[in-house]
Amino acid sequence: MRIIPDIAAAENTNQLSLTEVESMTPVQYALRTFCFLLAGTLATGARSADATDSAQAKVFDGYHYSAVFAGNRNFRIFLPPNYATETGKHYPVIYFFHGWNQRYFGSMGKGYSDYDKDDQNGGDNIQNFVSKHDVIVVKVDGLNRFSVDPQNLSPYNVSTVTTFRQFPTYFKEFVGYIDSHYRTIPDREHRAVSGLSMGGFMSFWLAAKYPDMISAAGNFCGSTEFMAGPLEFPTEYAHAEMFDNVRGVSVRMHNGTRDRLRFYHQDFNRYWLNVVPQYEFHPYDASHTVCGLHDMFTFIMQTFESPLPVPSQWDHIDLYPCFDVWGYQVETSRTRAGFTILENVNRDGFKVAVRSFLPDGQRMPHVSVTVKTAPIYLANQSYQITDVTGNGRTHNTYNVTSDTEGRLAIVTDGDLHHIGINGGNAHANLCLSELTIDNMPWAETGKEIQLSIDLINKGNTDAHAITGKLIPLSEGVKVLKDTAGLQHLAPRTVDRLAGTLTVKNNKLGIEIAKFELLLKDQQGNQWREEFELRLKDPVPEITDFEIADGRQVTVVEAAVDSMTGVVGAGNGDGIANPGETIVILVKDGSNYLRTNAYTLNPKINANNNAIRVSDRWQNYDHIGGSAKYTQPVIASSESAGESVWFYVEYWLPGKISGQHLIKKGKVRIDITGEDETAPQIQWVQVLTHDRIEAKIDDGSGVENVTAKLVPNTEKSTIPHVQWDTVPEAFKVDLVDTGTNGDAVKGDGVFSRKIENHPSYFYDLTVETADVLGNSQVDDSHGTIFIKNTR
Repeated sequence: MRIIPDIAAAENTNQLSLTEVESMTPVQYALRTFCFLLAGTLATGARSADATDSAQAKVFDGYHYSAVFAGNRNFRIFLPPNYATETGKHYPVIYFFHGWNQRYFGSMGKGYSDYDKDDQNGGDNIQNFVSKHDVIVVKVDGLNRFSVDPQNLSPYNVSTVTTFRQFPTYFKEFVGYIDSHYRTIPDREHRAVSGLSMGGFMSFWLAAKYPDMISAAGNFCGSTEFMAGPLEFPTEYAHAEMFDNVRGVSVRMHNGTRDRLRFYHQDFNRYWLNVVPQYEFHPYDASHTVCGLHDMFTFIMQTFESPLPVPSQWDHIDLYPCFDVWGYQVETSRTRAGFTILENVNRDGFKVAVRSFLPDGQRMPHVSVTVKTAPIYLANQSYQITDVTGNGRTHNTYNVTSDTEGRLAIVTDGDLHHIGINGGNAHANLCLSELTIDNMPWAETGKEIQLSIDLINKGNTDAHAITGKLIPLSEGVKVLKDTAGLQHLAPRTVDRLAGTLTVKNNKLGIEIAKFELLLKDQQGNQWREEFELRLKDPVPEITDFEIADGRQVTVVEAAVDSMTGVVGAGNGDGIANPGETIVILVKDGSNYLRTNAYTLNPKINANNNAIRVSDRWQNYDHIGGSAKYTQPVIASSESAGESVWFYVEYWLPGKISGQHLIKKGKVRIDITGEDETAPQIQWVQVLTHDRIEAKIDDGSGVENVTAKLVPNTEKSTIPHVQWDTVPEAFKVDLVDTGTNGDAVKGDGVFSRKIENHPSYFYDLTVETADVLGNSQVDDSHGTIFIKNTR
């Protein structure tokens, strides 16, 4: 039987003579043609997973070795029908992340949404889209288990962080592999991510982490928050707070109107719809599925044609201690959950801080921070660095020489720092230092909000005749008085724009609004800086509440369970006293609920003491969100007699799966009495096995912190380890002086480097006392190991 090859096949079999072709069986010829068609295009280990219809996209399952994960990783790739024949053509790429209970090949068992090929998902699937469009789609395998572990259906090492695997790090490696083995267009303008459910979480997470790699992100019914990050200190990561990270990325979410996650999507939209102008949200008559795949991928293809420009000034928040973005490299010494925050990054400098949670968690001055800039400066040149701490409390000026690439390495710590970068020419360098609400305890929707703005000059010459103009960037916000001025601002000083600026938000149900501050001086210099105002809807006063201040109480936990224990810290009399750490409780029927209490009053959390706790609802709604409650710390100094208004929120479970009812109100707390509360220990850790650190909060001021270490002979019985004789118990004073192993003076972290003691296991007890004589002994920190320091 003679086979007449088509033109495309002939192009790939031109080394065969007609005699050789005629001598082959049909099976031999088909196999030879298939191999030539795929030559140079498929990775080692790739195998076909679809039919051979030439008009259909080709689907292959492959694998590669991952150095990040130290093992083979699977993937599925969808290639356009013309991929094998048009060998000079390159294609944009969409990376797709599957959801829970799924793998790169589809669902485990009966899936909740099969969407790969043939007639799956009603024909609205990946193969059918790729068949009609010049794009490559790659499905990532989210498997997060080792071969010896039980089957783990939760992908990507999020929700509950169980391994060292970090999928964002792997994503960079995987992109490099795909770009080197397939004919992609290997730039950010032609690279996108998308995903379903937990994969939707991944698509928005990666877009926020790698805006310099990704131009578009599509989210199908994605979870909005999860635990993620390093195994040793995972962090609660919520997309709602990451809006500024995606400034250069086109983003879109599809929501099923019957999806059990839709209530979390509503929470999320109260942020992003008002501050991310390029964000699109589209509901579909669907449940928790890949709804509107063709629409989503069309949106991404349009982004490939007209991507957003690279922002000239950018912000970035990252939960990893070390990361790189937009050519900048950031390294920190952080060993606890938290975020590194870069804001208003441009050639003239940036703002940086490390916080325990977003948006206003405790700053971490004890953490060292090194920011290595992109190569945007002259090589081997000296630049003056101005570092203004906090809201102008202190400042430091020094010189840094750029490297041979034109990068600057700027070293600071995790407090709030305004960094100015000044070259050889003297110039002013203005930025926003602090925003103050003058006429109300928080920014209330529907009312005229009076604002005062403080400026910092982080340049090296005076600024004269400064004007500041507010420009609204969010829908529903009006600026009623937009301009204020300042005659003069010297270098490294802080001053307030004269005159009150007035704004008003008329849009109920919005959590946040964005503004731009445009600054000008008489020399014609301009500075632009965006900032956000957190908004609160009008709420009724709650009079039926109680104060938990160190007393035992039964409270609701995890939506439908309860917990009985000591809540707050203080004398337990139910009255807000100076120095206490309180929790405001409200009642729902016979149940007490802890609240997320918010205030801008300076008597609350005065010494960087903000404490927030997450009450996870994972076991109840199986989604990954949490109700948050706060533990306000009342300042001791002159706070008695104060009345403080708090805006409080709390969650109640709804009648529909996944529903949470957010109740809101305001509470007035009268502070009376005296400070009788000892300092409270937030956490204790041992670094490099010879340095103890303890974060201590107190409303008045900590006088003394002593660590007592008692040998634990039971735990020091490791087989085949020869110990010295049992060492003696000893005490060390932990200090907050910036000496003796303490990182930063006055940051609330008390430390001591252990010296002249042998390796052993020790039971740890911490004794604390404040300046008023209130003291306590805390033996709840277990057993620690100290290495030989003799």
